[in-house]
Amino acid sequence: MENFVKPQFFSFLREEAAAAVQRYSPHHKFMAHSGFGNQFAESTSSSADDVQDPEVSDSESSVVGSVHEERSSGLMRIDEGDKIYGIISNKFLSGLGCFGLSTEITAIHKETCSSFIKQAKLQSFLIFSKAVEKKCGGNANVKYAWFGASKDEINNIFSHGFSHPSNNGAYSQAICLSPDDNSHDCLQAAVPDKNGVRHLLLCRVILGKTEVVHPGSGQCHPSSEEYDTGVDNLSSPRKYIVWSTHMNSYVFPEFMVSFRVSSDAKESQRNTVPVQNPKSPWITFPALISALSKFLPPQTVKLITKYHNDHKGRKITRRDLIQQVRKLAGDELLTAIIKSCKNKQSKGSTGNSSSTSSINFEQRDGRCCACHKSC
Repeated sequence: MENFVKPQFFSFLREEAAAAVQRYSPHHKFMAHSGFGNQFAESTSSSADDVQDPEVSDSESSVVGSVHEERSSGLMRIDEGDKIYGIISNKFLSGLGCFGLSTEITAIHKETCSSFIKQAKLQSFLIFSKAVEKKCGGNANVKYAWFGASKDEINNIFSHGFSHPSNNGAYSQAICLSPDDNSHDCLQAAVPDKNGVRHLLLCRVILGKTEVVHPGSGQCHPSSEEYDTGVDNLSSPRKYIVWSTHMNSYVFPEFMVSFRVSSDAKESQRNTVPVQNPKSPWITFPALISALSKFLPPQTVKLITKYHNDHKGRKITRRDLIQQVRKLAGDELLTAIIKSCKNKQSKGSTGNSSSTSSINFEQRDGRCCACHKSC
């Protein structure tokens, strides 16, 4: 038993971790791999390393340039004049679409990895990225991605890691993150705190080789050893799907963006236009479900039907129904189906009952908008 795990094994792990930190410092290679591009990499290359020397005490604090450490949380608040702040804020606001004009960033914080445990978590992430890189022939496919949650959940993630998969019914055995140019999709999950401030995590994610995972499929791990993670669409993903078995190995939370969305912006989505017959293409839910059944797996169609029945039984709101359908089917497919009905509608009757369950989408600022009747 004494020789089951040899001391040389631990020496090997320490050497690999140190080498990984040196080769994959967050200040260059990972930044270059993300959607932030070389500009982000250059902005961080002049700062000190993320991983402090193991001899540094947990209670020690440090000041790196214009970034000031908050000892209680292990996070550093980034000064608004810092180049990193500008790059992250621009990326965040541009990804919000029309909401970006009504959103105020209150702070951006950065993980310091100042404790031994957090250093070990980062080194573990780097070792996994190296392993996936070797597996995938030289590219670990590391991206930056957004994750929305309440402030308490985010604090727990920074302290202990992700504790449970996303509870959205679509991917029940995974956590879902949004690409760095699509912060908009995380707004609903970013629950306001008592001061009305919302928070998003900006994480590094090891994607490796991705496969399409259909919502509601019940899949709980890669379909084969060839794949590492999932996406909703291979060519233009809006969701990165990381299985719960890998969520604390393949995801490293690095930044927290705190912000406020004005109440006017939130209400405008619902109340700016009076209820009237839709001018943009629309379709009844039963017809939509029938059309979706030709493209989506039976499990997903069954889940959409369940949400529709819940809406008819007044268990969920119409808004919740539409949001769930968009998550499960994706805006691209929904828009294509709805618009294909436009010519049929123009030939049919215009006397539809106001109680008919229907859905319509309209393209705004490059995004699809769903509402009660029309935008």
